[in-house]
Amino acid sequence: MKNKFIIVLMFTIFALQGFAQPDNPFDYEKFKAKKIAYITEAINLTPAEAEKFWPVYNEFEQKKFALMIERHKMELMLDKNSENLNDEKYIELSRKFSAQQSLEGDLFKEYNEKFLKLLPPKKVVRLYVAEMNFKGFLLKEYKRGDDGPRFNR
Repeated sequence: MKNKFIIVLMFTIFALQGFAQPDNPFDYEKFKAKKIAYITEAINLTPAEAEKFWPVYNEFEQKKFALMIERHKMELMLDKNSENLNDEKYIELSRKFSAQQSLEGDLFKEYNEKFLKLLPPKKVVRLYVAEMNFKGFLLKEYKRGDDGPRFNR
């Protein structure tokens, strides 16, 4: 049953890939499909669990991405203006960075509790390990010559 679910899920995601923009060097749909398959297998999600889990996880990812964009904007501003900042501006920036870290921590705590309501605790911890390991998985694929989600062929 699990294998059928993964096959149907992968087929659906890869079928949607045809709508990806050809001039975009990053194929987000392919990346997303690989991540879904990797995490689904790593934490051994059942179809019933997956149906409840993925909408909540996707919401978490969107919020996490928005926070990352804000942090990136601060980093870019610092890179461009570091020579022109006085101590007061550096104090303000340090407080913004600290607040940003708190927001990220709060988001993680909030969604940890949501995940615990959807999945057994062991699977929640496996999720966090799978997320960390996914980056290594992509790097290994890239080193093997499989460009994975990065480049359209």
